[in-house]
Amino acid sequence: MTSQGLDRERDAFWQSADGKTPRPPLTLVIRERLHSALDLGVRSPLTMVIAPAGTGKTVLLSDWVTRRQRSGQPVVWVSGQTPGSLQGFLEQVDGAEASLMLDPIVVDDAHLLPASTVTALARVLQQSPHTVRLLLATRYDLPVPVSELELRGMALTLRSRDLRFNDAEATELVQAHAEHATADDITLVQEKTAGWAAALVLAARTLQASGDVVWPLANQRPVLDLLLGETLNTLDPQVLAMLLSTFGASSLTGQLAAVLSGDAEAGSMLEDLAGSGLLVTAYADGTASNPHYRYHPLLVELLRRRIATSAEDRQLVVTAHHRSALYYESRGDSETALRSALGADDPELVERIVLGHGPALLAAGQAELVEAAFDALPAGYVDEHPHLFGVRGLLRRLTGDVAGAVQDAASADEIVAAAAPVRPEDDALAADAVLLRLWESRYGWQDVHVAIDRARSLLTLAPEDGSGTPRAVLGPERLAWLLIELAAAETWADELDAALSHLDEALVTARMAGHRQLIAGGLAHRAVVQHARGQVQNAAQSAQAALDVGGAGLPPEYAVRAQVVLGFAAVSELELDRAGQHLEQVVAADVAGSDTVVVGLRAMLRTVLLVERGRLGEALTELTSDPVAAGPLPSYLSRDLALLRSWLATLLGDKSTVDTQLLVLERTGNAIEADLVRAMTSMVQEDLQAALKLLDAGLDRPDIYPPLASAAASFRTVLLDRTGDDPAAEAALVDTLNRVTPQRMLHVLTSAGDEPAFLDRLRRHVTGPNPHPFAAVALEKLTDYQAGWSQAGGMTPLARTRPDAHMPPPRRLDAVVNGARIRLTAREAEVLDQLALGSSYAEVAQALFITENTVKTHLISLYRKLGVDKRSAALRTARTVGLL
Repeated sequence: MTSQGLDRERDAFWQSADGKTPRPPLTLVIRERLHSALDLGVRSPLTMVIAPAGTGKTVLLSDWVTRRQRSGQPVVWVSGQTPGSLQGFLEQVDGAEASLMLDPIVVDDAHLLPASTVTALARVLQQSPHTVRLLLATRYDLPVPVSELELRGMALTLRSRDLRFNDAEATELVQAHAEHATADDITLVQEKTAGWAAALVLAARTLQASGDVVWPLANQRPVLDLLLGETLNTLDPQVLAMLLSTFGASSLTGQLAAVLSGDAEAGSMLEDLAGSGLLVTAYADGTASNPHYRYHPLLVELLRRRIATSAEDRQLVVTAHHRSALYYESRGDSETALRSALGADDPELVERIVLGHGPALLAAGQAELVEAAFDALPAGYVDEHPHLFGVRGLLRRLTGDVAGAVQDAASADEIVAAAAPVRPEDDALAADAVLLRLWESRYGWQDVHVAIDRARSLLTLAPEDGSGTPRAVLGPERLAWLLIELAAAETWADELDAALSHLDEALVTARMAGHRQLIAGGLAHRAVVQHARGQVQNAAQSAQAALDVGGAGLPPEYAVRAQVVLGFAAVSELELDRAGQHLEQVVAADVAGSDTVVVGLRAMLRTVLLVERGRLGEALTELTSDPVAAGPLPSYLSRDLALLRSWLATLLGDKSTVDTQLLVLERTGNAIEADLVRAMTSMVQEDLQAALKLLDAGLDRPDIYPPLASAAASFRTVLLDRTGDDPAAEAALVDTLNRVTPQRMLHVLTSAGDEPAFLDRLRRHVTGPNPHPFAAVALEKLTDYQAGWSQAGGMTPLARTRPDAHMPPPRRLDAVVNGARIRLTAREAEVLDQLALGSSYAEVAQALFITENTVKTHLISLYRKLGVDKRSAALRTARTVGLL
């Protein structure tokens, strides 16, 4: 990025971060010695203020920032809890050469920064410390290079001992809060608090309220707890009630405090508390009229202890939880609403939120929260409120309690069948019952077609209702989940068009609801449907989008589908190492062995990679038995398994197994694919013209599986080349490239790519007058590709029928060098031959249609095997051992 671009980024950062400085207390002691230290510190890249809670870090920095801003010196305040654009800005200046960021940035509560932001801070401080001026206030040391910067005179650290109030500062602070305090009072307070800011303030407030310093030394509770307790006792009951009603919120505004406490004056109380420094801090959110408040953890802890011993105070909290649940539910925050409801001591409120929002929470990965809600209900409550059976069944399904889920599904069905739905909770139960039946149908426990019909009936217009109103009124999250489960069942039942239609509808619904996990679920299931149709890259895009949208919270059953589809896409592009990485993710997933579709896809992906690595026996074992299936496999799984088995059998020369798999294809509704496989294998028994006629007939069939058609087209290219019909072979090559290009299906070309004649034609085409746009990519990938199955003795029909005239000359690849046996790869041998001709790296790359970097990679491997480090030695050794 240019210097001007970084300047624009910096200006945007200033604007976004401006105004977030905590409002300083109304009563403030100006600590000139610390201000001077900070003034000195910001001349260097890093100033650290490291001290526990209650030591006055925020107040100190707030006052320093305010004074600096008043004098016209630029400074920025960032809260560690809401770092805003700090991360993005650090990424922009990361590694910058010039000093672009000399205005100080103060980060309060830096210990709350995300790990990624701390990493970015550390990287900038290590690589380009001159570009920043940072002041970090934190409760503990952070993994940033403080020591090395201190050794270079580029960092300053202030710790607890530096922040302690000295006698003069303590006197000023105590007198500000207790105007009648005597010298003896102040001496006692300072002695017992050791200059701790929070304790000084609280002791002074106690002194002001009681007229005496009460210090019960015999009590073993921490001093601050004692002081804080005494202070709370002096508060106005209205203020204390407000604190008890609101301390459960991690951050609140005056408006939210008024909602939770039921007190319209809550905002004013918070403002007064923050102004007096009573462990309540105010943060501006960009407008001075609407600050956010946070309670000090020590205050929160004391209030929590107080409600444990006071039934009256406990009731205040219960009432506040009830208000909180209603408030957050109205704002669409069902997670916070349910958490609040659990503290409201109101089973009916918990029931209503669970029934209305339970499926949305479960789909968002909040099974533990929903389980806690059911645990909080009284014994027998679900039996008395049977509309909860559906949600509990979904919970049990996700937590692995299969028997319980099936039992709840049956109970939900009985209730739905007993009466027509007339209330929203009836519709919710009916939808949950259908969700469970769709799930069961994919495991053979229910008829899949019956389950699909029930779901469609629930979602369509009621036939007996002339008004045209929907049969069921469902919330968007429940509706989206139902549509996804319906599409999954339709995919199992080979109704792929219907599945895609319902997935599109589910995605629209989930996006309207803003439910990331359901969006990701729809995308993951769509990826499987697209894969089944041979739309390799489209499927990969949907799968990657699912992982991106869902993030770390993506449910495993969605993530595993995305990973297996990405694995196949990597194979298609001949990125076999990447495919193996995706397979590892699939194998490691807990749900990989329970989802029948994933089981089948996983077995096929592993088989393909075993074949590619030349481990044909292991691949055969992997395909010995069908995946665990709920009845007959879907047509597309049967098709893909049969095609893979027939390919492996062809490589092994097992004609009887090929014939068996052709029958499987025909029996499962894939007769077109069976005819094309028969055409591709017929060349072993038929003459060229007969085989070409069969291939032409097969490729003219509509709706044929695209990967298989592309492979067949490449076979046709090779056979036409063997007939000597150059124009026809060239046209067939272009047709092949047209078929593979949209979805980048390079793997289907590997059988033809094993033929020298095919690669020669592809090379001539690339250097011809009108090359296909994808031809160069295909040539580079195929020339770099090494077929493990070929090296292991596997042979395609093309290889078995290759004329002698087209056989490559024998080439020795094995030799003994320095007492060790080595074997060159075919590509390394080609590079060695080019070296013997005296070719430069660029000439070798041009001759072999690869990049110079690829040439260098092969040379490194070649030199290592020959035990040399330069060209002349390599050629001398190769000639000595007979490799040249």
